[in-house]
Amino acid sequence: MKILIVSVLFLTAACLSARWAWWRKKMPGLAVLCYHKIGTPPAGSKLKELWVSPEKFRRQVKYLLDNGYKTLLFSELLKAWKGETGLPEKAVLITFDDGYENNYTAAWPILKELGAKGNIFVVFNTIGKVNIWHNPSSEPWINMATAEMLLEMKESGVMELGSHTMNHPHLGALEPENAVWEMRESKRQLEALLGGEVCAFAYPYGDGACLPAVRAGALEAGYSLDFGFTQGKTPWPWDRQKGPLDRLFIKGTENNLDLALHLSRGASRLV
Repeated sequence: MKILIVSVLFLTAACLSARWAWWRKKMPGLAVLCYHKIGTPPAGSKLKELWVSPEKFRRQVKYLLDNGYKTLLFSELLKAWKGETGLPEKAVLITFDDGYENNYTAAWPILKELGAKGNIFVVFNTIGKVNIWHNPSSEPWINMATAEMLLEMKESGVMELGSHTMNHPHLGALEPENAVWEMRESKRQLEALLGGEVCAFAYPYGDGACLPAVRAGALEAGYSLDFGFTQGKTPWPWDRQKGPLDRLFIKGTENNLDLALHLSRGASRLV
């Protein structure tokens, strides 16, 4: 009987260790959370992991604030990187990729209510349209935020905006001049819309973030902060010459335990 109990406990621990990375060493550095859509996946969606429910998002933001994390805007991170201000001990960036309408209708009200801040990487040519880069057979098209919505969020001081290219392509698959145009033109267009500097850029799909020619194009376009899609935390102070800032992809199936592991270990699960 004792052997059976020990065996069950061993198997349970092995399963938990495979599912949650609690056993990993704590990872210092900057935590950048990556969200996409806040809401309920539409019928037929095969990308449900990109959807986080409003209730779960609220719990996650509240977890951050209750545990002493300070949410930053792009401009605040830039000042810290330049040495103009210090980086809070428990700094975290909340980022959203693409610029969906639900970032305005669902995420922004929660951030305002709880007193937190967020940042959105916008695909310029889909502002006020739909997410046309998705194959509608696997992910139904949904509405993107309008220019008016983006401006309202920016002017509230709760959200800041960065670039996610003009059309959300795989930058590494484009001819070099086309990849550079996607990055440079989206910065120019966003700055004209917002009436101010756009300092941050995220590579769609993370593609091109580790390609020297593509990354050089992003930096030459004038972005001070560039974000990849590699899972993990970024050592701070950030050495920009070593690569983009890493991020922590928050999936729709994850809970506050996963969030705590992302923040402390740089990953939550192995499977």
